[in-house]
Amino acid sequence: MRRYLVVDSSVLIFYDRRGALEDFLRQKKKENYTVVIPKAIALEVVDEAKEFAEEIKQVAPAAANRILASVERISAAVAQGLIQVVTVNYGKYSKVMDNVRKHLSRLDAASEYAVKKGDPELVALVIQLYDEVKEKVFVATLDKGLLKALKPFIKDVEYEIMKTWALIAINLDVTLKIGILD
Repeated sequence: MRRYLVVDSSVLIFYDRRGALEDFLRQKKKENYTVVIPKAIALEVVDEAKEFAEEIKQVAPAAANRILASVERISAAVAQGLIQVVTVNYGKYSKVMDNVRKHLSRLDAASEYAVKKGDPELVALVIQLYDEVKEKVFVATLDKGLLKALKPFIKDVEYEIMKTWALIAINLDVTLKIGILD
């Protein structure tokens, strides 16, 4: 049985910075997870990161090179099928995304326009995948605000949060049951 693991940009960046992104993704594939990200997160960690690297290249060339190398690794993982980029059905889930955006802006005391596009899309994607397969969808994030945004949907959608320490333990080859409910 294939299971969905929706990952946030924070998880991709976390593993990439430690040089363990490909190992993490391959391990999840072995465990029969399909690792997915919404299109907005793909734009954030690839296109926007690449643009930012180009902007800072003159003043911070080492940082720009690290960002560009990360973009290449994440793009390669997508090309290899280790990460699947999924487009959210905006027609069906736009109200969910609007509500999540409003909720996150209140949590951060910021404008709705300041909320990253990937966060509302991630919540909508979890719901969309559950609606499609009617099975538990797993979520991996290091973003506490995003976790708070998921909580109101617990009655409507079955999901489990993969805690950060559990994700780290996998790379240390510790046998650990994943899918601990927050």
